[in-house]
Amino acid sequence: MEEQRKIKIDVVVPPYSGHLFPILELIKPLINDEKYDLCVYSGVKRQEFLEKLGLKHVPVLPDKPTFFEDIANTPEKTNAFIYWKQFKRNISQVPEIAREFEEGFKKRKPDVVIADFIAIPAGLIAKKMDIPWITSIPTPFAIESKTTTPSYMGGWYPREGFLYKLRDSFGRFVIRSFKRIVCVLASKQLKVLDFKLYNENKEENLYSPQSILALGMKELEFRDDYPKQVIWAGPCLSEFDVKDYTLEDISKFKKSILVTNGTHLLWGKNNLVRIVEELSSKFPDVCFIVSLGNINGKGKPVIKSRDNVHIYEYIDYGAVLPVVDYVIHHGGAGILYNAIKYNKPSVIIPHDYDQFDFAVRGKIADIGVPAKLKDINSIENALRELLNRKEWNNLKKVSEKYREYNPSEVLKSEIDRLMKEKVNR
Repeated sequence: MEEQRKIKIDVVVPPYSGHLFPILELIKPLINDEKYDLCVYSGVKRQEFLEKLGLKHVPVLPDKPTFFEDIANTPEKTNAFIYWKQFKRNISQVPEIAREFEEGFKKRKPDVVIADFIAIPAGLIAKKMDIPWITSIPTPFAIESKTTTPSYMGGWYPREGFLYKLRDSFGRFVIRSFKRIVCVLASKQLKVLDFKLYNENKEENLYSPQSILALGMKELEFRDDYPKQVIWAGPCLSEFDVKDYTLEDISKFKKSILVTNGTHLLWGKNNLVRIVEELSSKFPDVCFIVSLGNINGKGKPVIKSRDNVHIYEYIDYGAVLPVVDYVIHHGGAGILYNAIKYNKPSVIIPHDYDQFDFAVRGKIADIGVPAKLKDINSIENALRELLNRKEWNNLKKVSEKYREYNPSEVLKSEIDRLMKEKVNR
């Protein structure tokens, strides 16, 4: 009997934890499945980690090992100028990155390409080569809205009434105009991709026209104007790094709180500790467990800046969330969904990027209390609300809904569908 040919899947994802780990969790059941042949394109520094998981790895920009990290880890809060600088650095490498993907795909001949939503050249090269393409996106609201409240405007809440409809329309216009200006300025570099910002349906060509896996929960979303190819697959929360962490004894405290602002946001780390130390004096019976998100410092001794402030360089969410009562976090997709998974109410203090929009959704879904980074009174009041509230019924419901999702099964189904469609063309 002839041996069945393996389905070749090429996965393209930046090395950032918030992008890499969700997509790895998505493909996790496929890694040891004899049906699939997987290869991951990512940053040089992730090679050892990926190979330990049993994955083939193709380093992107191998002669620039810190390229991606240097862009993401900004020393200050981002603004339009910072965004432009980041984009300019990214776009300068597009011709080289596109060439690497095209050469890699020609060599591997993948049946399907899975591209993270910011790995835009990969999808466009797949499209050019007539390879079925799936976009994975842990922040679905990054997809441009057509008729609803836009994202990336500092956290706008959906409102009824003419003035708010006017506000939303203006916001959508600003976003579209910004993207068009950027594309004009980068036209030389984008020429290699034959790129057009919008298709005939007035939807962005940044994402697959065939399949977009939203790695989030529909229960948190107020928008209803997503492209028809969007499938709510569910959050993908990494369990690759859950190990036996030795936690400090916190049994003498009435309550405990994990405090984190993720692995990036370097400019916010010192401020995070300052905020915690100020809170710790006002809540002496609460233990604040701080993770600075420095994965390279994993295993370093815990610093107790105060009796009720324990500072870890890095601690895995899966190791600490089962033992704490609450979370104070920045509104990143990973920690927000982890808090839902473990049914932990949160104070959400957005710092940057999409975090303001996650905070809006957290408030509407009643899974946490937003606070303002620059207003310590706002943070203190939010924490008091958290500690004083007895029941979080909707959080419990959302947490139960979380368990109904099975992203990897959705992925397998989409792979099969796309391959059948290509055969039947």
